[in-house]
Amino acid sequence: MTRVTAPGELWARFGRQYCSRGSRHCFSSGRSAYDHCVTDKTAFTFPGQGRVAKGSGKPWFDDPAGWPFERASERLGWDVLEAIDAGDAALVDTRRAQPAIYTHSAACYLLARKEGLRPDLVAGHSLGEYAALLAAGGLTFDQGLDLVVRRAELAHEAGGTGAMRVVLGLPDQAVRRLCRNVRHQVGKVFLANSNAPGQVVISGEPGAVEEAGRLALLAGAKRVLPLPIGGGFHTPLMDAARRPFREAVDRIQLPRLEVPLVSNAKAKVVRSGRRAGRLLARQLTSPVDWTGCVERLRAMGTTRYVELGPGKVLEGLIRRIDPRAVVVIASTPDEVRALAAGASS
Repeated sequence: MTRVTAPGELWARFGRQYCSRGSRHCFSSGRSAYDHCVTDKTAFTFPGQGRVAKGSGKPWFDDPAGWPFERASERLGWDVLEAIDAGDAALVDTRRAQPAIYTHSAACYLLARKEGLRPDLVAGHSLGEYAALLAAGGLTFDQGLDLVVRRAELAHEAGGTGAMRVVLGLPDQAVRRLCRNVRHQVGKVFLANSNAPGQVVISGEPGAVEEAGRLALLAGAKRVLPLPIGGGFHTPLMDAARRPFREAVDRIQLPRLEVPLVSNAKAKVVRSGRRAGRLLARQLTSPVDWTGCVERLRAMGTTRYVELGPGKVLEGLIRRIDPRAVVVIASTPDEVRALAAGASS
């Protein structure tokens, strides 16, 4: 059974075990990440756009590690940390939500790096893939912020009237068939995220999403829940955004990644920065295969997962996909520093 463990306890216990095996890579050493001889790997994971609890910004106020929030606020012209602290109420507009969530995840990672922590692999859920690319060494903070802002603007223009809902308790294939039937009769709706066994997200035109949700309940779904996201993300409704976004990506010189990234697009393992950027563009119109990402991470030897960013959504998803994994959540400066303290003890 997967357990969520306190940051210091996790790394104090597993950090010593990890390093005692004689591996050339020790998590607490801060050396280069990927090493084929390591079988017990650590993956840094980053959440996508979703619910943000009120007060999520408070731990970052007056902490030196909060500099990415100040940097983002200067570049965007609005207070990013205040928006994160206000939670969902201030993040209804995806053009604010996405830069704010990216900045929070990036702040967590940049502090972890400063404290000497390095992952073996990285992955991000949807929007989280931008912070994952930062952690892989493929982007600077500013480059990632610019791409996220552009993504949010284009997505708002292309599919800002769309809707998304979580369907619980039905297999992926059943939901795909259901969406296909609704497309023939009502309007555009697609399976957008495969989050975990028995949990998928549908996305598309509001009327079609509502009908698909109704039919899912009739087909035996346990629950169908709306997401606080305005847009038909990860569907063909975003076709108009894909080309201009790819042009924005192509203007950035993306280096070879320092750490392998497992992409949302069919759970591909990526080491080329250029390839990673192209897959970010593809992600706009393609489903997020988070189930496949975690299965790929597990197949590559990952046994420990660190979720960096607001909330704890990925912890529950990882638990359902990989029951034997150990997961730790670090969303505040104190939690990130506890990781580092545990790793060095």
